[in-house]
Amino acid sequence: MRSPDFHSLTPFTSLNAHPLSRRRLVQLGIGAGTALALPALAANSAAAATDPYAALRSTWVSMMTGGVTSTSGSAYTAAVAGINAQTQAWLASIQTGSGITALWSDLPLGSVSANISTTFSRLKSLATAYVIPGTNYTGSSSLASTILAGLDFMAAGAYSPSTTPYDNWWDWQIGSSQILEDTAILMYAQLSASRIAAYCACIDAFVPDPTKQMIVSGGSTTSTGANRLDMCRAVIVRGALGEDSTAIGTGVSGLIPELSLVMCGDGLYADGSFTQHGGVAYTGTYGAIYFGDIAAMVQLLAGSSWAIPAADLSPVITGVSAGYAPLVYNGLMLDAVRGRAISRYNEPDASDGFSAALTLLDWAAAVAAADPSQAAQWRSTAKGWLQRNTVYGVSATRQSIVNTTTGATVTVSAAGVAGIALAESVLGDSSVTAAAEPTAHQQFPNMARAVHRRPGWAYAVSMCSDEIQRYEVINGENLHGWYTGDGMGYLYLDTDVAQFNDAYWDTVEMYQLPGVTADAGTLANSAGATTKPSTTWVGGSVLAGSYGAVGMRLQAYSTNLTAVKSWFCLDSQVVCLGAGITSTSGNNVLTTVENRNLHTVGNNSLYVNGTQQSIGAGWSSTVSAVHSACITGVAGYCFLWPAGANNVEFALTNQTGNWLDVNSGAPTTLADDTRPYLSIAFNHGANPSAATYSYVILPGATEAQTAAYAASPSVTVVANTATVQAISDTALGVTMANFYAAATAGPITVNAPASVSTQTSGSDLTIAVSDPTWTSATIQVTVAASGYSGIVSADPSVTVLSSANGSISLLVETGGSRGATHQVTLSTSGAALTPATATLLAPTDDTYVRGGSYATDNFGTTNTMVIKNSTGDYDRVALLKFSTSTVTGTVQRAILWLNGNTEDSGGSQTPITAYELGSSSWSESTVTYNTTPALTTALGTGSLSNTYDWVGLDVTAAVSAAGTAGVALGVSEQSAGLAAVVYSKEEGSGKGPVLEIITD
Repeated sequence: MRSPDFHSLTPFTSLNAHPLSRRRLVQLGIGAGTALALPALAANSAAAATDPYAALRSTWVSMMTGGVTSTSGSAYTAAVAGINAQTQAWLASIQTGSGITALWSDLPLGSVSANISTTFSRLKSLATAYVIPGTNYTGSSSLASTILAGLDFMAAGAYSPSTTPYDNWWDWQIGSSQILEDTAILMYAQLSASRIAAYCACIDAFVPDPTKQMIVSGGSTTSTGANRLDMCRAVIVRGALGEDSTAIGTGVSGLIPELSLVMCGDGLYADGSFTQHGGVAYTGTYGAIYFGDIAAMVQLLAGSSWAIPAADLSPVITGVSAGYAPLVYNGLMLDAVRGRAISRYNEPDASDGFSAALTLLDWAAAVAAADPSQAAQWRSTAKGWLQRNTVYGVSATRQSIVNTTTGATVTVSAAGVAGIALAESVLGDSSVTAAAEPTAHQQFPNMARAVHRRPGWAYAVSMCSDEIQRYEVINGENLHGWYTGDGMGYLYLDTDVAQFNDAYWDTVEMYQLPGVTADAGTLANSAGATTKPSTTWVGGSVLAGSYGAVGMRLQAYSTNLTAVKSWFCLDSQVVCLGAGITSTSGNNVLTTVENRNLHTVGNNSLYVNGTQQSIGAGWSSTVSAVHSACITGVAGYCFLWPAGANNVEFALTNQTGNWLDVNSGAPTTLADDTRPYLSIAFNHGANPSAATYSYVILPGATEAQTAAYAASPSVTVVANTATVQAISDTALGVTMANFYAAATAGPITVNAPASVSTQTSGSDLTIAVSDPTWTSATIQVTVAASGYSGIVSADPSVTVLSSANGSISLLVETGGSRGATHQVTLSTSGAALTPATATLLAPTDDTYVRGGSYATDNFGTTNTMVIKNSTGDYDRVALLKFSTSTVTGTVQRAILWLNGNTEDSGGSQTPITAYELGSSSWSESTVTYNTTPALTTALGTGSLSNTYDWVGLDVTAAVSAAGTAGVALGVSEQSAGLAAVVYSKEEGSGKGPVLEIITD
């Protein structure tokens, strides 16, 4: 909720729009929180002291307008001028009188639902001009009459409760409902009771239940993620408008479940990922709405009887720091998490980054009383972003289209009054120190993204998997996103903050995106949109939060092109390896090392093997024996073949495009853009078989620095095959390996697919391990290293089995961690560790029993077991027995691993619990519900979702007590839950139950 002309994404902006993004049209402004002192609102403000609904409305007005009491300062000059210009244009073109079918002729009503939302948005902008102090229209009775007449027209016609929805559900349930209520609250002092009731009736008709998302053709589906939050926001604010406690309570009740972390589907994950639309990495847009809506509702309801419980907010507060903030660099929201928003001419990364700074300030205000330290940290971070975002700051202006038919525009403030007010609350506060960009490496396995940050630069990688879509197209947006999820690498430089927001996405050659290996064949608009490859190896390992190994198994959409790709992210370099590059399409296959937007100036120089090239528009050259290249002001590139790289293609091309090429909703009046691009690519030729590449990116390096590195690189390629890709860096003491199967690379051996990173530093050795495939319950890792006898720190999931005989042996519990990294640090000093033994047992018996009419049936031969705490026919319990006769030593840890998912129409996540059984005198071939032993002591609990995965249940107490006599376990739910289905030993394929026992 920023100013009407502020195009940001939190919390009232759009992701589904043409020509302007519709959630952007909803937006008015969230501000610092002081109340307006305007005659039109004086009564409302006065009533707020005693009336809880008036208090909510007063707070909401303050949030929408920035709480400003004066706009006389120079900071607001452009914003006020823009409001005046927009208002003048829209008043000049608004249609009045009887017989009209639309308020504005360029927004005809009846077939395009976006025109309803946009019409309301214009009315809201007029209302803003009415209430913001210092405009030409502040307190204008004539303007007030026009606004109310417009609202009445819409409420009785295009958005009346009796209107049958058409086109896009979003406009009916989110866009129009939110803007209508916002406008009504801005104009509240001028509204009669009958008008309020009429407007509320409209909202009630289209948003009767915020947990249900309309299907325009009929029926509904369950709302999720940001869409749920938006509808809850609509219902809560409607409750404030209509003084309806039930509506507010309904909105809060619908919101609370979305505050919990998810394990599948839309929402916020434990690793900070945010996805929407069934597997799109969307932190920067839908995630922005999610975080923004919650912050807005927290502030709105604070101190009221409807306040959101603090305990419920804990996961979201953690997510702001762990999942939202890391996706912003120098005030730019990374394009890797903006989905189809990259194709919007009016919503660049800088715009969404500015919005993110304001959202962070909203969160700082929301938590200030409970956690002033966190609030101060967020304010510092936001100030740093605002200062470094030189593209989209408080003084920036933009052209706002005031007639979609003619393309007529007026100049408005990019930030708007509310945005300026909130930004200036820290920019103008000398007590707030601007935080610098952190140095870190972060991965988000649940959305297949990685971000590496170093002083002066950042590098992001976007990938796809069987869980994450290649890219998304909705409403004709992002038509050429074909390869954005195939390993695109985004290099951000402090010296080039405009790289991806200077007409990049409408001019870049979309077949040659940096980092991508792609077939040169042509693709149709939207080809491959919303699809997912069948590959599971996507992710990597994070070493002490500083370095990272990232990788993916590439499976192209358009052809049978396959490959494995890795990025090893170090201090001053990113090492890129590709192997197994194979295709039989007959087209050339290219790996693009760089394709840099040189902007309109285009004065960068290119050096190849230390020699400056004479380049100009249209120049190209294919060079062999390439050891190094450098694009001045961008980066150095070193090729790691001893004899140099062959068939390296260099080109300087003027690329011309139009936003309509990539987004069918862009205005038809936009002119073409042309930008020069300097590209470097490997041409693997047609029908490559097991082709490879290896190069190093040196961000910000000069030609001299590039040449020096090329002469003596610190990095060595240990392996680059379809089985394993690995490097070592002698300067850092780092070895990293991505294993696509059990293998050995240098000092590291694994018994299953894994990503492993190690570093020696002084007397310490750190080992980081993950399972990017999410398929192994445990992974055994061996690292050849001597002298490390003590443990400095270890995640509970890592057991050091031995450090003798020149190698360190680990058992790493990766099951259920969804690609997360597990780490241990050992030292050459300290007390010697106690050797341990890991035993992995399959069950001797496993089955399940079922109640009701199935109580005498035996299910011993099935390859799955069903678990559900219910009644009658639906009550099911899994039973397992293990022989422990071969286990020696004292039991230190015992984990029962089950592989399965939830399969229940009632939801997508459920906890299951292991229990001791009263007896082991049963057989899988004969036991029934009526004869099953009783469940006794509850043991470990874990959760399953509708995505197949391992779940580990701690059964240490039962196994320790059983000794070598064997252990019998039951698995059920502690309360009524959803049906979970897990594999039995009959399934085979490594998916059956496993009992892990650690003894010493």
